[in-house]
Amino acid sequence: MRRLGPLAWLALAVGSTFLLGITYFIGMFSGGHEIDETCASLGRPLDEQYRAEHWREPGQWFPMHNKCNADYDLVPVWVNPAIVVLTLLIVLSLGAGVWSGVSRLAAKRSKKAKSTLNSKST
Repeated sequence: MRRLGPLAWLALAVGSTFLLGITYFIGMFSGGHEIDETCASLGRPLDEQYRAEHWREPGQWFPMHNKCNADYDLVPVWVNPAIVVLTLLIVLSLGAGVWSGVSRLAAKRSKKAKSTLNSKST
């Protein structure tokens, strides 16, 4: 089985970054423009006291929450796990790309050194 090259790992990292951006976009704008109208349209009461106590939650990068009340979150349940998985995939694919590039470069250098030694011995 053939190993993936550095460009394939880079493409995986770029694709994962694109998907991570889409995931953040969905999570950030899941509450709509007017939170009270969004909650009312879903049949969920807006608890102003809860939102006042947890005023930092809607602006967090992670974990993403935008709650109508203590029981109902407007951010889809899959957003936070997707952020974790995609971030790990980006980090691992960049690391694998660097490792792949360095190992290929080392293999080329050792092959070149062997061919240079063989030509000098003859």
